[in-house]
Amino acid sequence: MNKYSTLFLLFFSAFIISCSSDDDITEPVIPDGDFANGTLILNEGGFSGGSSVSFISNDLSEVENSIFENTNPGQSVGLFPQSIFFDGDRAFIISNGSNIISVVNRFTFELIETIDGDLDVPRYGTVLNGKVYVTNQAAFDSDQDDFIAVIDLETLQVQETFLVGAVANHIVNSNGIIFIQNPSLFGSENPVSSISVFDPSSNNIDEVIQVGDDLNSLKAFNNNVYALDDDGLKIINTVDFSIETVINKPSNLTSLNNLRIESGQMYYTSGNAVYSSSISSGELSSEPIFDYGSELANGALYGFDVHEGQFYLADAGDFASDGTVFIYSSSGDLLADFTVGLNPNGFYFQ
Repeated sequence: MNKYSTLFLLFFSAFIISCSSDDDITEPVIPDGDFANGTLILNEGGFSGGSSVSFISNDLSEVENSIFENTNPGQSVGLFPQSIFFDGDRAFIISNGSNIISVVNRFTFELIETIDGDLDVPRYGTVLNGKVYVTNQAAFDSDQDDFIAVIDLETLQVQETFLVGAVANHIVNSNGIIFIQNPSLFGSENPVSSISVFDPSSNNIDEVIQVGDDLNSLKAFNNNVYALDDDGLKIINTVDFSIETVINKPSNLTSLNNLRIESGQMYYTSGNAVYSSSISSGELSSEPIFDYGSELANGALYGFDVHEGQFYLADAGDFASDGTVFIYSSSGDLLADFTVGLNPNGFYFQ
């Protein structure tokens, strides 16, 4: 073989390899829609209505209010929207005052379906193995009619319901098991709380884990469940359902709320102050990162979350007019504030 043939083969081989490498490159999929890059804020409204969803862009440059109604003319998100959860490119908006779940494309907010059967004051949902599990509170004066509604992700129909035997509120899943927050009954003088362990393979409550009074936060992280109550933090083993770790509340704090976990840190609030502790720490910090002092009339912390090191706080003000969202840096410096809808209660990050 002469040198020209050899050079041709080398060039041809390099060409083929180059083309193959280009073909194998997977470009990142960028969601298509006006609401793909930012934060959703759920505004629960009041008894006369006023519920809505707002959107704040990731660069904190703009806010758009009433995105559900603007995208779906003539449609309403329902009375008292309580929470949002995601499955792929779909968002499920639970409105307990209307007993509906609005399923929308999470990036365009176009309405896909409304689930409106076999629900009774729905609260929170979680997705596991092709099904949605939604807690329902039913009558406010009873803890014996609360149930889980099981919804098929393909048909978006309620398949079956199961009584919990206690108040059913927040719900998370870990290791193929579902954990349901059982706070005390509204108006009850007994504040004792528990966590019900629901096995979706048998559709049974297999265990009830007793925790402290006024359980307010339930988070699944690294195959454990973290429960924040009036006594402090409890870390629950999701295999044998034992309480592995108990971390007491700092003596100088009157309450603990809004547990969030991100990048190895636990965040929580007490009053209007924000705190942080390492997830590997054996204690909860009693020194605030910053204390949010509302300048609004009757203002108070009504919603809280953490995303990429920034703190998102919702202030409902007087509960009769539009609320305000404040966004702070990791060191507690105010980055931006926005007027949103009536009674903002939660944040959901796209």
